[in-house]
Formats: sequence, C-alpha cells, structure tokens
Amino acid sequence: MKNLIHEIHRRSLWQVLGIYLVVGWIGLQVVDVLVQNMGLPEWVFPFAIVLLVIGLPIVMATAFVQEGLGSGVRATAAETATPEARPTAPRKLFTWRNAIGGGVAASLLWGGVAIGWFVFGRGADGGSPLVAEVSAADLRSVAVLPFATRAEAGESADVFAEGMHDDVLTQLSKIDSLTVISRTSVMQYAGTTKPIPEIAAELGVATVLEGGVQRAGERVRVNVQLIDAATDKHLWAETYDQELTAANVFAIQSDLARKIAVALRARLTPEVEARIEARPTESLEAYDLYTRGQVLWGRSTTRNEGEAAADLFREAIRVDPGYASAYAALSGLVLGLANRARIPMDQAMAEARPAVERALQLDPTLADAHWAQGQLMYADLRYAEAEQAYKRAIDLNPGYAQAFSSYGALLADVGRFEEAIVMDRRAVELNPLSRSTRANLAFDYAMTRDFERAADQGRKLVQMEPDYPYGYYVLGAALSFKGEHEEAVAASQTSVELDPGDLYNAAGLAYANARAGHRDRALELVADVEERGGELTPWSEIAWIYAALGDRDRAFEYLNRAYETRPGSLRLMGVDPSADPLRDDPRFAELLQKLGLE
Repeated sequence: MKNLIHEIHRRSLWQVLGIYLVVGWIGLQVVDVLVQNMGLPEWVFPFAIVLLVIGLPIVMATAFVQEGLGSGVRATAAETATPEARPTAPRKLFTWRNAIGGGVAASLLWGGVAIGWFVFGRGADGGSPLVAEVSAADLRSVAVLPFATRAEAGESADVFAEGMHDDVLTQLSKIDSLTVISRTSVMQYAGTTKPIPEIAAELGVATVLEGGVQRAGERVRVNVQLIDAATDKHLWAETYDQELTAANVFAIQSDLARKIAVALRARLTPEVEARIEARPTESLEAYDLYTRGQVLWGRSTTRNEGEAAADLFREAIRVDPGYASAYAALSGLVLGLANRARIPMDQAMAEARPAVERALQLDPTLADAHWAQGQLMYADLRYAEAEQAYKRAIDLNPGYAQAFSSYGALLADVGRFEEAIVMDRRAVELNPLSRSTRANLAFDYAMTRDFERAADQGRKLVQMEPDYPYGYYVLGAALSFKGEHEEAVAASQTSVELDPGDLYNAAGLAYANARAGHRDRALELVADVEERGGELTPWSEIAWIYAALGDRDRAFEYLNRAYETRPGSLRLMGVDPSADPLRDDPRFAELLQKLGLE
C-alpha cells in the first residue's frame, strides 16, 4: 500500500485527477446549456456523465503507465535497444494519444446521439401540422390550463381567475429552458372534460398545470397541481391561502413559477429569477383594471370592444401612473386597432409613442414594452430598430409567441424569408391553436411565394376556426395567388359574410374578383369600400386591385395616398405578390426607395 501511495505521488496522479475533474466539470456545463436550449431529453445529460465516468479510470491508468503529466521520464535509446526493455503491452495501449483519441470519440458519440435525437427524435415540422409534437421524455414542455373559479361566481371572479392564469403563463414563459403553450391555445380548454393525456397530445406537451382560484372578500385562495401527461400522475401540488393584496397576488405567481421550474428541473438564472420576482404595481385596483383590459382585449373582435379595453388600460394608468405593463398594453392595443383600420394611424401613433417610452422608462426589462416598441418602429418603417426591439422582447421572454410572430412578419417584409418562417413556426409551436399565429404563418408563406403551403395553412385555419373571418381572407389571398380564382372568390365571400363591417375583407373580395376577371364586380366592391371607409379606407389594398385590373395609373394614385396617410400599410410592398404587375414601372422603384425597402 505504501509503495502504491508513493507511486501515486511520484507520478503526479493527483494533478491528473484534478485536471480531469475540472475539464469534466466545464464539459458538463456546456452539455447542460445545450440540453436546456436545444430542448434535448433529460437522459442526454446523464449520458454525458456516464461517458466521463468511463473515461476516468482510462485516464488515470494512462497517467500511471506513462508516469504522469509532464514527469519528464523517458526511456533512452539504449534502454529500449534491448528486447526486455521495449514498450510493454500496457505501455503501448495506455498512451496519451489513445486517451485523447478516446475522449474525442466519446465527445463525438455524445454529439451524434444529441444531433440524431434533435433531427429525428423530436420530429421535423414538415409544414407545421395542426398541433405541435414534442418528445414525451422532455417534461419541460408545459400547458397551463385555464384556472377554474371556485365558490364565488360572477364576472369579476372569472376575470380575476383569467388574469391570474395569464400572469402565471407570462412568468413561466420567461424561463428559457421551458416551452410554455400560450394563452390563446389553452383558453380553448376552459371547462373541458377531456382527459389530461388527450389535451397534452393536442397541444404537444409532456406536462399540464391545472388549478382553481377563489376570490372571496379580502382573501384569495389558489390551488394548483402539475401533472405528468404520460402517467396522469401528480408531479407537484400547492395551495395558497392569503390576504387579497397586489403584493400577495404577485408573490403567489412568482412562487408558482419558481416551484414549477424546480419540479421540471428547469434552469433559473439570477436575471430570470429577478424578473419573476418583480412587482408590477402595488395597487390592487390598478391590477384589476389592467386584468379586465387584457381579458377584453383577448376576446375583442370589434372596434368598440378594442376601444373599451384601451379605456381600461388608461384607467389603470390613472390609478397607478407607474404601472409599466399598462402603458405597454395600451400602446400595443391602439397600434393593433390602427393596423386593422379601426382607428386612424396618426391617432394611434400619437398615443402609442409616449406610452412605449414611459413603459421602458419604468421597466427596461419588460418584454411587453419592447414588443410594443417593435410594433411602433415597425409602423414607423424603422425596420432595424423594430428588429432589435423584437429580439430584446424574445431575450427577456423566450416563450413570447406574439413577439416571434411579429418578428417573423418583419423578416418577411425585408425579404429574409427563411428566417421569417423559422420565427413563424416557433410562434405556432408555442401557440399551436392560435388563429392569429397560424394566419401569420400562412400569410408569410404567401409572401415567400410558397402558395401551396400558404393555402394549406389557410385550410387548416378555417378548419380550426370555421367562424374566423380573417382565416377566409388569408385563404382567399393564397388561392388567388395560386390561380384558383373561383375558389378564392368563394373563400373571400365567406370572410365578408362573417364580418361585413371589415373593410379589408371587402377589399379582399374585390381583389379575388379582379384576379378572376370579374372587373365590374371588383369595381363595384371598391366603390363600396371607399364610400364606407372615409379616412380609414385601406388605400394600399385598393391599389393592388387596380394593379390586378391592369390600371397602373390608378394603382399608383392609391399607393401614393397610402404613403401619405398610412405608410406602414406598404411595408410588404417589396415582397407582396400583389405588387408584381407594377414592378417594372419606374414609379415602383421610387416608392420603394421612399419606404426604405430598397
């Protein structure tokens, strides 16, 4: 034994062991980052540990045989000249060249297994199926079902439960190692009796969080349970019963996010933990107003509903002028209303710009504020700044489906098609049952001139939401580009029947008729749109109709009106197939230059 210890010291094996452990630890940190960010299954990390454990005795044996790192012990030519002094079999086998080669081979083996699983194990998108698919082995994909309202009934209790649900989703989506399905998709399961495994399969997740909220008088009670969808067994459960204050509400949400992350073995960096711990407001009244605004915004389909939601955000700001989230929500909402021609763009910009600035001043780490800033820059045709704002929103909230979708639209506008589709697909993965994210994917397929996939996504969209007018609008446009004109007219007609007040739907129907050769019908619809639209008339849409009819002068007349009143409506002009009949006209290049798209 003494001789063995002496040999260990003499041959510097402690140094070798120390170096191996340090290098191994660094390697495991790299593996952990890859596992977390690539969404690899949990067994990939232990597999790396097994490879390191196997390598340890090999390295130690090599060091023992070769007399340690840097020992300087070498056999002289004279010593090796005699047969008995030549390298023995162990010395031939346990060489540093073989040890390093084995280490490289182990690294390649791990990398090959990880890449193989990533490419083949999780399934390729294949054109974005109706629901996302993830490996059931990765528990870090989660759907938070709508919270049930316990005991106290009524609209205020329901809205409070929806607000709590939305906030918990937001907190969880800040954790980059989790895939969290967005609110739009999970809200469809409110009050469902479907079994958990079926819901998980439809949403493409491995874990489901369900629970209930009771708000009674001055107290709030929340009970939740995290379920492994594969086994339908609880992974973790918790009940909170506290005094109803804004601080306690946010504390419950933060604690939920933290404990779910621990239960799913998700990595929480100090920066993410700080964002989760943030308290947006100390006013319960302001929080209630903001929550009501968010719920109404999510449900709104008309201008009146959208403006009512905006009023609630304004009231929340009046109650708490330091409420950053309310400023960000107000900005995003009014810009959305303007983009759908429901309020004038100059009116929206006048309110959105100071609201965004105030939100970022109050909380520079608020992802919603950076997204709203991106929307503002986008409408202002400041594309590089919009891109930076969207990227910052995604950095702060890696599960922010709307930010991915908006970023995808921007990338398509500037001709970065492949990147745009990647963003759109990620948005659909995070929000698989959302009509707006799928509509954006369909629309961007059309902008990339992949009309077959655009039409396919449009069909899936109307299959998901048979009463969704914009779905038929998108489908009609895709079919027009494909040359299936009568089918395009039928789809566009359905969009008008479902929402006759939407000027874009009527303009879409006019465009489909123009492409189909129905000139008189197209012009009749254009006249109706202009008569009803006034200052909200979608001038750019009418320009494309005249372009399809072969009337270039009228087309440029309306494009110039669009540029003067709503230049943001022309941001797709550089890539929009509707503009193809005008591209060889010198006026087209001049307008692109004005828009900063050339």
